[in-house]
Amino acid sequence: MKKNLEPRLERFLAILPWDELACQLNLETGMPETDIRSTLTTYANEAHVTLNMVGDSLSPGQRILEIGAGLCLFSLFLKSEGFEITALEPSRGGYGFFEQSRQAIAKQFPSLELPVLTCPAEALTPEKQGSFDIIFSNNVIEHIPDWEAALAAMSAILAIDGRMIHACPNYFVPYEPHYGIPVFRCCPSMSRKLFLPANADPEIWDSLNFISYRQVRKFAGRHGLHLRFRESLLYNALLRMNTDPLFRERHKGPVAAIVNMLNTIGALRLLKHLPAAVSTPMIFELSNIPLQKQN
Repeated sequence: MKKNLEPRLERFLAILPWDELACQLNLETGMPETDIRSTLTTYANEAHVTLNMVGDSLSPGQRILEIGAGLCLFSLFLKSEGFEITALEPSRGGYGFFEQSRQAIAKQFPSLELPVLTCPAEALTPEKQGSFDIIFSNNVIEHIPDWEAALAAMSAILAIDGRMIHACPNYFVPYEPHYGIPVFRCCPSMSRKLFLPANADPEIWDSLNFISYRQVRKFAGRHGLHLRFRESLLYNALLRMNTDPLFRERHKGPVAAIVNMLNTIGALRLLKHLPAAVSTPMIFELSNIPLQKQN
């Protein structure tokens, strides 16, 4: 399924009038067009990453929920492909940049009626939303203050043979990917003082919960959920720096230098065998029945 959808996603994104959208949003929000275009490009790029994460798990007839859909680009794409998808993007109070961007993008596809939930993930219930076969998120879980309550609510609306797929950093590894700086999850306030640049926007930092591999394992055990971590993610992330200019720009500096050194000495491939417990990012899957029986 993923291979069939990749060229379709490329075409879907290509038909959007990015420059016109940037100009419109500049008039509506006052943000510089260059900043708007950069943000839109980042979200379009992440749609490809999300497809790579969930594409092999998608099948016609499934009921699908995207948590933290952002600009809803990927949800709109799946809707255009005939999938029964619902997007969850909690309201952030009024008409900020992201809300206006979502509306502007949605207007480009007037025939697509994408259901969008604005409640917090913790408020999901089977009585209100029913059940879903696939629930997924990409770089969202680390921004939910009570992520355990959110995952518990998601598990309550997960179909018996369904699965959840979530990608987020593993903060056991002392690296903060949003800013590209070191972080020690045992003392985040000290890490902020030591490493966060003075000119950095602290909004993302203030939203982080510093989730870790071990915490996810404990959560799954407490809730009786079957858990699987995908392998080789650090290796794949470092390879991505060689092929994705936007990703490389976000992780320039010491990380780029380390990647170049590992490439030079031929040691990068050794990271392919690094255990998920000491790798970042992490992609974990949760289900009510053993995942191997679903494959």
